[in-house]
Amino acid sequence: MPRLINSYIFREISVPFLLSLAILTATGLLSKIMKLVELAVTHGIGAPFVFWFIVSVVPSFIIYTIPVSFLIGVLVAFTRLSSDSEITAMKASGLSLFSLMRPVVALALIAYLLTLAFTVYFFPWGNINLKKLLFEAAKTRLVSGIEEKTFYDKFSGVVLYVDRLSTKTGEMEGIFISEAGTGGDANLFFAERGIFSPSGEEFSVFLKLYNGTIHRKTGDDGAYHIVRFEDYLLTLSAASAPASTLERRTNRELYLRELMDRIDDARAKGQSTAPYLIDLHKRFALPASVFVFALLGVPLGIQRIRAARFTGFSVSLAVVLAYYVSSTALEAMGENGRLNPVLAVWGSDIIFTIAGIYFFRLAARDTTPGAALSSALEALRPRNGKKAQ
Repeated sequence: MPRLINSYIFREISVPFLLSLAILTATGLLSKIMKLVELAVTHGIGAPFVFWFIVSVVPSFIIYTIPVSFLIGVLVAFTRLSSDSEITAMKASGLSLFSLMRPVVALALIAYLLTLAFTVYFFPWGNINLKKLLFEAAKTRLVSGIEEKTFYDKFSGVVLYVDRLSTKTGEMEGIFISEAGTGGDANLFFAERGIFSPSGEEFSVFLKLYNGTIHRKTGDDGAYHIVRFEDYLLTLSAASAPASTLERRTNRELYLRELMDRIDDARAKGQSTAPYLIDLHKRFALPASVFVFALLGVPLGIQRIRAARFTGFSVSLAVVLAYYVSSTALEAMGENGRLNPVLAVWGSDIIFTIAGIYFFRLAARDTTPGAALSSALEALRPRNGKKAQ
């Protein structure tokens, strides 16, 4: 019998959990539709780009939608079980509230591991891959913007002129390039033909030149140098490309090891480590919120009034709003130095865990939070009446 009831409660939670997860994920994707439309218009993106764009952007909001969907699933399930008097029947058969928590904790563990995988690995991977995708799209547009008999200056320190351009093969003929050199001297390239190729770097492309010359006049001795070549590989970087290396990556794009290295570097330089500590601990505090929501969802979902059958969703929204508002406020205090960064991240989990334990104890004594609040108001009412007299 306990196994049957555990399986029954597990299914009752899983259905609204998966449905909420699908709806919230789809809603998050809809917010990115305008970006996809813009890329389609300006860059002519194809189906592979759309696929990898969606795969890369999903982790940025699914780390929030999984805990929220879990809370909705618990509240909706226990509100329905309570309004149909199934909770009462289960308790009458000898089952305690603690035994009813087993399937909730089992699903919470699954949600925790899934969220943890996204926060630790897929979240930074998605942000890095999204940046690469957007730059590749911009790089394609950068190369496609080259026109015949027109000077082109979208590459860093380079002015490019092409006499003829094949739209089918991308091969260029009659190429002139002015490249800014050191000390104000310029390198001039003349080539019969050339073609672009991928460089393997995020913010650059290769230009393969064939049958040409390089002209340069040095400022030291005034000598004029001419170098002939059969083929030459020139690396061109986008003018707006940031400097390479790890330093340009934001905290959202760093894996755990890289975040810890940032913390060590900041500590060694005497800089504030708060932003990095907050991002590091948030990767673990956010998945842990599913256990907090499990502790809150069960007692809040148990209602004695049949009319409360459909209150689970509204209660979950109120809890989620309160949780994330407090999290944002505490993190802001941690970044400003008014609160320990680690405590700032875990503060919401601690506060709501205490509230969950309190509500759970009430529910275990067959007292709902709403009934406890009503009793408190009733106790205050006579005093107010005497004062009014």
